[in-house]
Amino acid sequence: MDAELTVTGSDDPRGELVLLRKWLNRDDDYRGRVDFKPAEPQEGELGAGTDILLAAIAAGGLDALGRTISVWIQSRRSEIEVEVSAADGSRVRITAKGPIAKSVAKRLDLGE
Repeated sequence: MDAELTVTGSDDPRGELVLLRKWLNRDDDYRGRVDFKPAEPQEGELGAGTDILLAAIAAGGLDALGRTISVWIQSRRSEIEVEVSAADGSRVRITAKGPIAKSVAKRLDLGE
């Protein structure tokens, strides 16, 4: 199953995606399974303004991916939003800023 990851709420969403990709590729479960997928331009746009990471995950692996991303969010200092969308239509959006990022990450880890 593939999951699409986008990052917003940052002055440099592309840079944050690069950092998230590097983070995920350090994990044995995701190494070589995460890469960029250019976003499709909307009608009237010359090009897409957002990049997407595409992660190939095992069935039932969305929870594990969420926990991995929660750890990465703890390392961010600025406001950031990560959205994870699965092929089955399920979607989760995680927003964190400053010290609250640790709280959000703990809740994700507990499955709340």
